[in-house]
Amino acid sequence: MMAIEDIKRISAETCGVTVDDIDGRGRSQKISLARQIAIYFSRKQLGVEAVGRHFNRIHSNISYTCKRVDDFLECDPEFTKIIKKVEAKLG
Repeated sequence: MMAIEDIKRISAETCGVTVDDIDGRGRSQKISLARQIAIYFSRKQLGVEAVGRHFNRIHSNISYTCKRVDDFLECDPEFTKIIKKVEAKLG
């Protein structure tokens, strides 16, 4: 199992932001994208409650974020490429 810190680092690197950006409250598109990706992959491993605590978000935010990523995967080929890059780096 990969640690959340590793998932954040890889998501940040792939999106061109820092881990501090992901942990912060920034709402720019790049930061939001990196945060959503990190939450998405973290939830796959830990579940909603644990990820919510780690990202300082309530469980409904985590669930919404993951649903949103799934929706983007269905209709946005560029987003899908980014997800596949992160997934490959995560192993």
